[in-house]
Amino acid sequence: MSSRSLRGAYGALNGVYWMLCCLAYSFSSNFLLGRGYSNSALGAIVAAGYILGLALQTPAAALADRTARAPLAVIGGSTLAVGAVTAAVLFLPGRGPVLTAVYVLWLALIIMLQPLVNAFAYYIERLGTAIPFGVCRAVGSLTYGVLAAVLGRVILRTGVNAVPAAGLVTAALMLALMAWFSRAGTPSPAAERDISSGAGSVLKDSRFRALLIAAVLLFFSHSFLSGYMLQIVRGVGGDDADMGMLTMYVAVLELPTMFLFDRLLRRFSCAGMLRFAAVFFAVKNLLVLVSGSLGGVYGGMTFQLLGYALFIPASVRYAGELSGPQNANRAQAYVTALSTLGSVCASGFGGVLIDALGLKAALAVTSASACLGALVMALGVRDKKTAKPGA
Repeated sequence: MSSRSLRGAYGALNGVYWMLCCLAYSFSSNFLLGRGYSNSALGAIVAAGYILGLALQTPAAALADRTARAPLAVIGGSTLAVGAVTAAVLFLPGRGPVLTAVYVLWLALIIMLQPLVNAFAYYIERLGTAIPFGVCRAVGSLTYGVLAAVLGRVILRTGVNAVPAAGLVTAALMLALMAWFSRAGTPSPAAERDISSGAGSVLKDSRFRALLIAAVLLFFSHSFLSGYMLQIVRGVGGDDADMGMLTMYVAVLELPTMFLFDRLLRRFSCAGMLRFAAVFFAVKNLLVLVSGSLGGVYGGMTFQLLGYALFIPASVRYAGELSGPQNANRAQAYVTALSTLGSVCASGFGGVLIDALGLKAALAVTSASACLGALVMALGVRDKKTAKPGA
């Protein structure tokens, strides 16, 4: 298969995967509140899904690193499971312990897939095709935004079951893409030997540990904003449709940065871009904290352009630089796991903070977390050529 078709298919894989993430990250509030759950219950359910997903990420990534074709089987099998669980979410009525358990599993499977989808770029590169990760990941932001804008309006007209219905369609598309990749060939025997060879743990590198600590703190703030966007929008007089449009706006803002990332990489180091991005996680959260209108929220979320949109491709490449291709899935799993831990905290404590102290108090806590994350990133994440690994 041609390099162009492989790049296009990987872009499409990011597109459909991040549509699933849009449903999980941005529309869990709509679905669960619509089914009668409270803010605190919503937070507990999403936190449980994140915790289970976090627990599954590392063993799934280790399994995907075992052989050259293992990523295909792991991603394909996991996507099939996502489809089956999504069907259960759709057809279970009302609320209750069964729906709660199934929804937690649905979230966990989607979260588990993230490092595998990111590291799949290295799989394709072992086939001899260079992947512009920023461009391909931008496709995910685009589809995330389009789905958010459309689904917000669909929910107002048809109800919250539109969320799992969209999940079924998206899982089917992702499964079809993995079937296509299965015909794309197998990495060379040399690459196979490289995967199975031993390698030192990337966790021994102090730069990588600093990245992980910063990721927890930054994603605590980021995930609060995305997970409780409905409450933030309603707090300034908006509704579900406004939330969908704001989510689309934020996702589209990510596109220029991600499209230009490979050009930026020629001029700036990944470490430098990570330090820069961390500052704007904090700026975004602080501006949303002080906003008193929908326009103010839009203004604060505009800094997604310089924060999250830069952090994602830079962290993927930085982790790859430190780990090497032989441990690519596991390095991505570590980054995603610690980002997920931040999301767990945001989900578990966010709803409780909103119910007990109010939205502004919760935003103040997450703003402080973002500022601390930026400080850790500034002090600990350094360029590879000047840094010394080790504690």
